[in-house]
Amino acid sequence: MSFQRTAFVDKGSSLKRGVSVGRSLINIYQLIFMKKLLSSLNYAVLGLGVLCMMFITFEPAISLGATSDQRQFTISQTVSKEVAFSTSPSNVTMSPSLGGLTGGTSTGETQFVVTTNSLTGYTVTIMASSTTGAMQGTASTTNYIPGYTATSPDYDMTVAANKAAFAYTIQSSSTADVTQMFRNSGSTCNSGTDHAIASFYHCWIQATSTAVTIINRSLPTTVPATSTIAFMVKINSNPNPIIPNDTYIATTTLTATVN
Repeated sequence: MSFQRTAFVDKGSSLKRGVSVGRSLINIYQLIFMKKLLSSLNYAVLGLGVLCMMFITFEPAISLGATSDQRQFTISQTVSKEVAFSTSPSNVTMSPSLGGLTGGTSTGETQFVVTTNSLTGYTVTIMASSTTGAMQGTASTTNYIPGYTATSPDYDMTVAANKAAFAYTIQSSSTADVTQMFRNSGSTCNSGTDHAIASFYHCWIQATSTAVTIINRSLPTTVPATSTIAFMVKINSNPNPIIPNDTYIATTTLTATVN
């Protein structure tokens, strides 16, 4: 008699183990998914935070909810210095006419006004066409009235006997504008503050082709000053050399320049 062994499998127990393994796998997958989800959320929150900071930085008015805003700016305009003769000097006719032998003294003057917006004022120079300051005859260039010999202002225009001379001086309604060398103390030039005494001019000088500063103003011309250039011709009796009968001309140039 023989016997056969038969193996019986507990199907219920195997199924339970399979379900348990499946659940474990599902839990693992869920855990991995949640980690990835949390990681993605972290990046998203970080990115959102960066965007918020940039928004707050570059749009402060909007982020703070301001109801008004102010911005300041400037407008600039440059104004340059300018100077001009608002009153130009006019031609001068000396008076009276003088005799070539008996001689005498004649005078003449012209006025000018300079205007400037320069905060440091302006200067005026005078320059003659003749190097010696002489007045030239119109009938003949060899005829002339000599320029005064003084190359620095002389209080009284003293001309030697039998000689003739031509000279000029300057005064102004604003004493401070006159160059110091034309001011006087009542007897000496380049001294004191006066530039005229009893309306009679002093401090005479030879006119030459070298520019000489006669006015030097250090302020703008809110109230422009009137300056006067006076000229004098002295011919002593029986001059030597003789002064032929003629009309004599001296050409003079004034130049105004801003300081």
